[in-house]
Amino acid sequence: MMIDISLETFNWLTSNYGKINGNSFLDARENVTHEIFPDKVVIGSNFINCATYQLYFTNDTLHVTKYELDNPMLHESAKMVHGDMTDADQQELQLRWNTMVRDLKAAEKLQNSGNARNTLAKLYLDIFDEDQALELIDELPAIIKPEPAAVWEELAVALQNSGNLVEFEWSDLTDTGIYALNELEPLQLEGIILDVPSEEEYEEIIAADDFAKASLEFVNQQLKEHDLKIVAVGTALDEFQAFTCLSVADGKLTHALARLSELCLVYLY
Repeated sequence: MMIDISLETFNWLTSNYGKINGNSFLDARENVTHEIFPDKVVIGSNFINCATYQLYFTNDTLHVTKYELDNPMLHESAKMVHGDMTDADQQELQLRWNTMVRDLKAAEKLQNSGNARNTLAKLYLDIFDEDQALELIDELPAIIKPEPAAVWEELAVALQNSGNLVEFEWSDLTDTGIYALNELEPLQLEGIILDVPSEEEYEEIIAADDFAKASLEFVNQQLKEHDLKIVAVGTALDEFQAFTCLSVADGKLTHALARLSELCLVYLY
């Protein structure tokens, strides 16, 4: 696999965001931190060996140096050493790079808009019934600071007031969290009652590489015939998470997710 990182994008990133002592960028979906310098970028990973990839260019040539823990089982005693790039490393590096560049460009676009109100209003039309959406839009302040935290504050209140937001720890998603999800307004209106996983299903979920995704897949499989999906949403995917229920019908979910990305909010479903 060839790594697709252009000198042009590298120069844009380092010149705009690079700092002598490093400028930390958090991948809010994966809880992975990257560091941006004026002449190099260090990309983190979510691998158990804590692999990092140091990137820099000489002329038009990209150089990648990998570091990893020599023995992750040693925990604090483990040392960072040079490592060989594998196909999995290249895929991880490309994914993390693409995500960081996309998120930073989205943040720039949002900041440059000067006001997040119009995009948030469009999101309301995608996730609420039209009459309700128009009422909620009328209640929005004239100016909403173009930052994820300010946008989320408005959206969370709107979802909460419509009975379509619950919050709990990810670890509860296979038991008490299911009961909380059953209280969401869209499920109540359809008379849907989600089941908790059986012992066998629970073992499959905790054995999965990604517990959060496996848990949501288990829940959303039960909603497939109802054109609904449970979506984790917020400024980040964290241990304590907000969840809502969105309609899949008529491309509404696709449009809503696009708006969430424009507003620099994070989601998983």
